[in-house]
Amino acid sequence: MYVCICNALKCSQFREAAASGAQDVTSAFKACGAKPRCGRCFEDAASVIEQAMPTLAALPAAVPAE
Repeated sequence: MYVCICNALKCSQFREAAASGAQDVTSAFKACGAKPRCGRCFEDAASVIEQAMPTLAALPAAVPAE
């Protein structure tokens, strides 16, 4: 489903951005190589990112090599 019509960004792209470390809408746009335009998608984009975060938190943390 499209989240940002102005940039033709889909839910999957925002989820991938969150998986790559984006923690907010601005950093997700940057990770997607886009710039926010009208701002109408911010709430939906934030929701997608937020929903992706618990999934990432459930992954085991990397253990530093000794």
